[in-house]
Amino acid sequence: MEIKNVIENYYYEKLNSSHDLSKFSCGVKDLDDFLKEDALIYQEKNLSVTYLAMYDGEIIGYVSLLADTLPYKKIKNKMTVKLKKYPAIKIGRFAISEKYKGQHLGQELLINTCNQIKKIANSIGVYFITVDAYCNAKGFYSNSAFEYVNIHNPKKAKRIAERNSKKTILMFKEINKI
Repeated sequence: MEIKNVIENYYYEKLNSSHDLSKFSCGVKDLDDFLKEDALIYQEKNLSVTYLAMYDGEIIGYVSLLADTLPYKKIKNKMTVKLKKYPAIKIGRFAISEKYKGQHLGQELLINTCNQIKKIANSIGVYFITVDAYCNAKGFYSNSAFEYVNIHNPKKAKRIAERNSKKTILMFKEINKI
């Protein structure tokens, strides 16, 4: 199957109890477990909403979104208007099926997700998109113009990531830069 066809024809469905999640694997246990064990519970409790990227009835990826804020103290050198906190939408979880890794589908889904968030921002106050990126995925988000928050020593961050694959780094992107 040609990846171009997948990219041109995938669609999103909001997660519900009728979806068969058993075959999905992104290769990261924490992300797989969240989708299969927690995502629907979080959604029922209004903690996050998960959208499945689908192609031909197959789950090719997913994204979970939730409300967030970004404190001024973490980004003060970027802001002209000083607020204690800035409204944001957080990408809580984001994963692509192992089957499609390395084929630029992840970047496509991230761009699409950011564009959908920008549409939401036309209706409510949202200044940033945030993500707690796994250290080993920070380059993926950097390639889509996400910036680091409070990283003073990149070499130290790399050492931490090498010791703990579940360590995350807060990253952000301004809505008006989409």
